[in-house]
Amino acid sequence: MKIKFKMGDDCRAAAAAASGGKLTDDEIQEAFQRMGEYKQRLQASGDTAGMADKLRSFAEREAERTKVAAALAKRHAALNILVRDRLDQTIDGFIKSGMSPKKALLAVIEGTQKGVEGGRNSVAALNGAYEARYLGGLLAEIQANRPHLVQALRDPKMDADILREMAELREGGKPGVTGNDDAQYVAKVFSSYAELARTDLNSLGASIGKLDGWSGAQTHDDIKMIAAGKDAWVSSVLPKLDLDRTFPDVTDMAEVRETLGDVYDTIISGVPNKPTAREKGQRVNPANLAKRLGKSRVLHFKDAESTLAYRDEFGYGNTVSGIVAHLRNSARMAANMDALGPNPEVMYGSIVDTMKRKIKENTNLSDAEKQKQLKGLDIDAGAIRQAIDISTGLASRPVNVTAAKISADIRAWQSMAKLGGAVLSSITDTITPAIAAQFRGSSFFRSWATQLDGLRKGRPKGEVAEISYLLGEGFDGILGHIVSPNAAVDGPVGRVAGLQEKFFRWNGLSWWTDVQRASAGRMIAAEMGMRAQTAFKDLPDNYRHVLGLHGIDEPRWEAIRKAEFREEGGNVYVTPDRIRALSDEDVAPLVASHLEGKTDEQQAAIIDRARRDLELNVLRFFADETSYGVVEVDPRTRRTMTQGLRPGTVAGEAIRFVGQFKGFPMAFTQRVVGRALYGHRKGAGLLERSAHIGTLVAGMTAAGYAAMTLKDMARGYWPPRDPTDPKTWAAAFIQGGAAGIYGDFLFSKVNRFGGGLTETLIGPSVGALADLAELGLKARDAALSSEEQVRLADFLNFGTQNTPLVNLFYTRPALDFLFLNSMREVASPGYNRKVAANRKTQYGQENLLPAYAKTFGR
Repeated sequence: MKIKFKMGDDCRAAAAAASGGKLTDDEIQEAFQRMGEYKQRLQASGDTAGMADKLRSFAEREAERTKVAAALAKRHAALNILVRDRLDQTIDGFIKSGMSPKKALLAVIEGTQKGVEGGRNSVAALNGAYEARYLGGLLAEIQANRPHLVQALRDPKMDADILREMAELREGGKPGVTGNDDAQYVAKVFSSYAELARTDLNSLGASIGKLDGWSGAQTHDDIKMIAAGKDAWVSSVLPKLDLDRTFPDVTDMAEVRETLGDVYDTIISGVPNKPTAREKGQRVNPANLAKRLGKSRVLHFKDAESTLAYRDEFGYGNTVSGIVAHLRNSARMAANMDALGPNPEVMYGSIVDTMKRKIKENTNLSDAEKQKQLKGLDIDAGAIRQAIDISTGLASRPVNVTAAKISADIRAWQSMAKLGGAVLSSITDTITPAIAAQFRGSSFFRSWATQLDGLRKGRPKGEVAEISYLLGEGFDGILGHIVSPNAAVDGPVGRVAGLQEKFFRWNGLSWWTDVQRASAGRMIAAEMGMRAQTAFKDLPDNYRHVLGLHGIDEPRWEAIRKAEFREEGGNVYVTPDRIRALSDEDVAPLVASHLEGKTDEQQAAIIDRARRDLELNVLRFFADETSYGVVEVDPRTRRTMTQGLRPGTVAGEAIRFVGQFKGFPMAFTQRVVGRALYGHRKGAGLLERSAHIGTLVAGMTAAGYAAMTLKDMARGYWPPRDPTDPKTWAAAFIQGGAAGIYGDFLFSKVNRFGGGLTETLIGPSVGALADLAELGLKARDAALSSEEQVRLADFLNFGTQNTPLVNLFYTRPALDFLFLNSMREVASPGYNRKVAANRKTQYGQENLLPAYAKTFGR
């Protein structure tokens, strides 16, 4: 039982006098309690020599800690006031535009497709901006100075040398200890961006101390840990740790081992070993993200060799994967704190409660209208709770790591079995960047030509690559190649995850996505560079409207125009590094009202913050607009798809199995179609709105026809389907994605992956399991009755549809020609002749391979 140490009145008065009256009675009692507990630990361990000096040193440290905590509390209060004022204005503006209170609150986190001022200025968009600031900046710096290292980061020896060099970046360290100049350079770059993230978080209210010799985030392989067992893991990790840094206030080795055991349980299960206050029915005080960042438990290893030894024995990944994970996590936390204050969840909950009170006290609303508006305004459940959990990353943390890993591997297996030709379907991705550009007021055809030209040139190189990285685009596939098969940055690690990364390189989708996003990002930056020659009031209405969606008003636009833009290949690009280079005089007008009466030092800090905010405005614009061009699953889609259910639970895994392959059509519908329907500026006429939707449907359908033709060619069929046949364009409409996954069954019995309605509804993995069960039942019936037959063709089709790599768009035609069609002929004589006849009748196509046709008498 915890002892309550009592403090005398004289001692309390002395402490109050020593603090100059700045500490409350509760703060003084808390400090005295910590002092008593420290003394008790020393006595229990027998470490009583020099007790008075030790207690004095402890008291001095506690006094400094209390002083820092008091200053931090004041800073948090000031930040919360500023954030709350901004949020109240934003939400009031959303509601005045016609949004419901619930949708207005969700828009703060996820953004909205409604064409309202600041509608895209969300936590989600900020997350993309911070990722670009950290990861994009890091890769751009390496690309600019030592481009050969971008690919060399995958080399294991280089990786180990980088870790050793990072460990020497401390007082008394020996940089250059490896003799590898490239590794030393990368170590400095990694450390500088980790420091950038730390200072950003501290400026937002955190109190994270600088860790000298820090060599990256820790990674733990739960499978290896389970195989060893808790006791063996604790015994192995203990001698590798720097105990003074890992457990600064613990002197009892038994307590150290117990704490490490708790760490083991937390890693394995995903939840703390001990019951939480909520589980015990106790009142739960809201966790303060800023405070939690300053005191999270970190295992500090003695040196680089101990770190490497642990990673080999119980970890996974490499130094690069650790840095990537750390910077992505920092970006997510920074986005939440930037938008919602040092304690995001409490701030959001406060806004929800205020909103509920306003609705209840509004005498202009009927009881029925009040109930309607109050519905769903719950911080502890429903869509709002789900949005918070997705935004903070909680919804991605497995409850049972092993169960989540197995389920993720099964879904990865299905992806590799079904998506071999995905890059051919992705030809429609060339249309959406041009559609997004048209929405901003640019020419559809000119933008489409630019996107196709970027695709023709392939992965960016030289300064073009540096510009792409600075914009935060075009490097996800490269990073995946570097960190895989070592680590999965957003889920449990597994061998299948590494194979899946290779698969998406082999089927061309990683290359395609990187090139498409890089090209789309550069097009947006060049478009801004071209528009920057024009004053805000003279900009085209559509472009000014989109700037407003992202919170870029006239003062910010005029500041952006003053930057010295990059010029490359005849284009002028707005890039974040040039925004960072703006002079104080250029930025000061943005915060002029805050500079009055401030000291020179305070003014410099305010201007620096304004410069960083302007950089983030630009990065947020690029990140969000690029995601309209090359559509990916965003937080709103993720919430809809998962309902906030965590991996590693029965419900969480079930909904992920059902949702597999539905993410893109849902994201496309809510982003691209949603913007086309609801995102136009106020005053946009019916003709303008209709033209945008018409271009979207026509462009996606034309791209669908191209994708369909490429797929036919990959299968060996020619000529293209008859463009005068309405059925051809109906199929192209579906293939282009204009109808989404729901359109797959308007004109077809199967979806674009070859599955039927049931498989689409329940997901390919469950569908495959049902098919296998059905085959088993057929085999059983055949064994019991001569009237039933086991068809070899059914087993052959099942195998080819569920075997990874078989369906790659360039391996499948070869397998069909060399092996599979012969097997089908054996299983069902006349099969190939029937297929050929049907193809000729339906589409007027013949096989391109004469020898193949001759073999089967066509």
